[in-house]
Amino acid sequence: MIDFHKKFSKKELTPQQEYNWSKGYTVAWGIFSVVIALFTYNLGNSLVEAVNILGSLFYGTILGIFLVAFYMKKVKGHAVFIAAVITEIGVVVIYFANIISFLWLNVIGAVGVMVLAGVIQLVVRSKSPKV
Repeated sequence: MIDFHKKFSKKELTPQQEYNWSKGYTVAWGIFSVVIALFTYNLGNSLVEAVNILGSLFYGTILGIFLVAFYMKKVKGHAVFIAAVITEIGVVVIYFANIISFLWLNVIGAVGVMVLAGVIQLVVRSKSPKV
């Protein structure tokens, strides 16, 4: 409603009119979604699997970054960045080597970032001079 109707319409609407337009947009979006679902059903599981594979390549690493931010407060951004890059490279290598099912790449990415970030932070902290 706000992104389309209010942006492109110059006419002021009452709250009731906004509500009615919102219901119309919701129905239209629902119909669009059902039509797309009907067409993609004929494609089989390949579309769903392709989306899951693509997500598995990146979502685990992203989840690991968030988990470090929430639960590992002493780990700094530099260590997390290096861990994320190394883990992402590892996830891509594991995927192309076909070592394990793509569904496990999320777990490998999340745990990999957390473990590597912790280890890198310990190494960086131990090498820094004491003040």
